[in-house]
Amino acid sequence: MSKFNGTWVEKELDPSFDAFMDAIGLGEYKEKYRNVRTTVTYECNGENWKITWLSSLCPDKPTTVNIQIGKEFDTKGPDGSDVKSTLTVISDCEMKEHAVTNTDDGKNREFIVTRKVNGDVLDYTTEAIPSKATMKGRMYRKK
Repeated sequence: MSKFNGTWVEKELDPSFDAFMDAIGLGEYKEKYRNVRTTVTYECNGENWKITWLSSLCPDKPTTVNIQIGKEFDTKGPDGSDVKSTLTVISDCEMKEHAVTNTDDGKNREFIVTRKVNGDVLDYTTEAIPSKATMKGRMYRKK
């Protein structure tokens, strides 16, 4: 059974946030996104997952996707941009996401997000490609 099942809450901002935003060309949005926190709910059933994101930026507009692991899916970023993602499960407590987003400036941005569950903590690392900028984060299981 997947260790991701359940609801996860982001509580703090990684100190590398400013440098990450600058590196991906979105430095002017730092203040807008600085205090945004996300809640994610995973409902994992084998290769079929339901994922719901809720951002403090738009607390009344959750995004839900039903996906198959390893198959590309479409969703929206917190700013409403189009995102194409593919999830790969490494183990019951680790996954990687490959995401490409097209923001308002028309520049496609590519990311690899690695998520690992350790008990009631979900650590993630977001690497921006090709800039090699990295940002880390931590979410906590909602009880």
